[in-house]
Amino acid sequence: MARCICLIYAPLFLILTTHSHATRDVDGTCDVRGSSVLQVTSKRGNLSMQAEDIAPFEGREKTVTLCFRLSKMKVQSLRLIPQDSWSKVLEHAKCMILSSVQSGPAELLPHPDKPEKMMSTGKITGYLLSESSLFVSDDTITLKTCGTTTPLLALEPILDMVIPNWRGKSPHKFLKYASFIRLGYMFPDKQIAPHTSWDTEVEYLNKYFEGDDVILGTENTSTYHVYVANYLAKGQLLDSAISTQVALGHLSPEESMKVFVGTLAEDKTPLKTAWKDMHCDATRSSTSDPTIDEFFFEPIGYSSNAVFDERFTTIHATPQPSSSYMSVETSAPLTKDCKRNFVNAALGMCEAGTFSMTEFALSPVFLGQGTPPVIPGFTVAKTSQWLSDNFACALHHYVRESL
Repeated sequence: MARCICLIYAPLFLILTTHSHATRDVDGTCDVRGSSVLQVTSKRGNLSMQAEDIAPFEGREKTVTLCFRLSKMKVQSLRLIPQDSWSKVLEHAKCMILSSVQSGPAELLPHPDKPEKMMSTGKITGYLLSESSLFVSDDTITLKTCGTTTPLLALEPILDMVIPNWRGKSPHKFLKYASFIRLGYMFPDKQIAPHTSWDTEVEYLNKYFEGDDVILGTENTSTYHVYVANYLAKGQLLDSAISTQVALGHLSPEESMKVFVGTLAEDKTPLKTAWKDMHCDATRSSTSDPTIDEFFFEPIGYSSNAVFDERFTTIHATPQPSSSYMSVETSAPLTKDCKRNFVNAALGMCEAGTFSMTEFALSPVFLGQGTPPVIPGFTVAKTSQWLSDNFACALHHYVRESL
């Protein structure tokens, strides 16, 4: 087990915005209260929102991923587990399912070499949650939650459901890998145990796995926290364990409200609209036919899932100015040019003052060069990366250039 903290210090960048806050309850609603009023106008009408006394919301997500060995699972595919069972697991994470989409039927396919043997579904199911998303493929669970949720507390219920006799066994017997990834919290003092600090999160994870962890970046810009327990054989590659995320901050208050407030939004399907720009090979690959689920929270906020083959793209936005945040993540492999297009498309959805691009690959060969793409109008404030035999990751933090 190894730990590494890579902190690169940079000048503090301050971008001041109008102050307003909101909290999203487990039922997907936001608690809005206060005395100051934020007025936003669009072609669809006016929105008056209480501003200064509204509680802020933690938009930055925590992501838990578990990839199982199919032969050790209780079921032949995780997608065969009923939604009610996932709902019970999610109670431990303090969130709930709002809707779901799938890239194909949850039906087992015959083995290509042994027709009498059923293999897998070869697809993925995406659950839109009250706080972000859950993605379930044949052998992998990705639980991404925001706010004050507790996804690590869902570990035991998941293991109990998938590998009933996991206790007393070495994790490498039933897992290919486990990971926990997040950006630095905006409001760490609001988090609930075991999410009160990175040290407590790592300590909790080490109760179940044998992992390495690293922190990239600087508190003045952005931090990227990554924990990985890799149980693959040396030299074994896994191209499904890939993530590229763009996390936008300091969103334009007026623009973000017009995009991510359902009563004001002129475009009710922002992910569908941005899809081709975001996925530059969308006309000739699996991304050409996604199944998309988009949802506007009341009174503000937006989430969407898109699933295609065994991959996903997901967006979550909390536009309240005091803690404005939007994340766009995909598990699809991206070329260098496609990564740049992905970033530009995310920025095209809403004007932002800063953003962080993160990259993760369980097999380092799939990370690429780990260099930040050139984005017009933005300067790279800091970039850092981590390469090891067990995983690779990179963090690139950008700030808008002065006009």
